Amino acid sequence: EGAKRRARRAREGAKRRAQRGAAVIREGGVRIPFAYAAGAAASRFLVALRDEGQMLGSPCPACRRVLRPARSFCPRCGEETSEPRAVGPAGTVVSFTSLCGGEVMGLVRLDGADTAVLHRLLDGGVQWAIGARVRARLSRERQGRITDIEGFEPLAEEGGGA
Repeated sequence: EGAKRRARRAREGAKRRAQRGAAVIREGGVRIPFAYAAGAAASRFLVALRDEGQMLGSPCPACRRVLRPARSFCPRCGEETSEPRAVGPAGTVVSFTSLCGGEVMGLVRLDGADTAVLHRLLDGGVQWAIGARVRARLSRERQGRITDIEGFEPLAEEGGGA
């Protein structure tokens, strides 16, 4: 509420100044086209996801951690990572939260990785819990984007639980 009120007051003040000749105000949107370069490590990750449906992690030779998504250097120690390797597609929920509208977001640590990724947890009827086992659901038509992973769904365990 406060931010909306401040923005409205700022617009009204700008209009008053414009009427006095101090400024010209044009309301509306601005379209700014851009291109994003993912970089070498992220590009390898996205190409493997698109072409092979495989998720890659980057091993750090110094920390011995496997970073997911793939990165060119370790953010903890700064060491250059070695050749990426496959991780997942199954993993473990390490944290989650419910959003308005029933959507659930979770931090998932993929098997073979030491870091977690934030993504949607699918199947709204599930009672999610930390430690739940999940598997990535990939789009049928992948384009080399992170959205090629639709989200993570419960992994059927022996006994039928998530």
